[in-house]
Amino acid sequence: MKRILLLIGMFRFFLPAFAQIPVSQEPRHHDVLDNGHVRLLDVHILPGDTSLIHIHQTPSVFLILSNVKTGSQVIQEENQSKSLYRHDGNIWFEGFYTVPRIHRVWNSDTSEFHVMDIELPRKNFIVIDSPIRTPTGIFEFLFEEKPVRVYQMKLPPGLSMVLDQRKADILMIQTSDSHSVVRVNEKSFMKKGDFFYIPAGKAIQIKNNGRSSAAFAFLEIK
Repeated sequence: MKRILLLIGMFRFFLPAFAQIPVSQEPRHHDVLDNGHVRLLDVHILPGDTSLIHIHQTPSVFLILSNVKTGSQVIQEENQSKSLYRHDGNIWFEGFYTVPRIHRVWNSDTSEFHVMDIELPRKNFIVIDSPIRTPTGIFEFLFEEKPVRVYQMKLPPGLSMVLDQRKADILMIQTSDSHSVVRVNEKSFMKKGDFFYIPAGKAIQIKNNGRSSAAFAFLEIK
């Protein structure tokens, strides 16, 4: 019995040493955009599957795109009661300024777990414009942190609008299942998880060509 307890203790001691795989190298976290300002990881965990133990240590916005039952084994993380943690429904920000999170995640449901992990590695933040103000109901301000400002954007059918040039780079991610085709500049959005990165200083033309509303996470990167 003493030998078994000793082995368990050694396993717990050495586990963090084997857990230093960056989240961007975890095979279920697919790197779909990495430009120095944003690293966008498109995460897909199939029913019954479990990720490898990995580490989060870069300020990040998390965007849940599926409603499934999941679990997590946490090896290390910040005390959330004292850390910078902003949450609004299925989208939230974590700074990881003091302590990284080391964990693994599993899907205990019958549908795929889909989430976007939006890492924000830039440290030299810029001063950006005042929050966007448009007709009521299109842009909903969610929260603002050192590296990012986040909105929810809802586009009614038939909407056509232009946003003037912004000082911040923009990242848009579709969050709704919609039969509408939304066009933003040269990009067509057709399904949940479609994304578009728009450099600062570029006007944004938006048109919902369908008969149903579409929703987006809209991030201004500082």
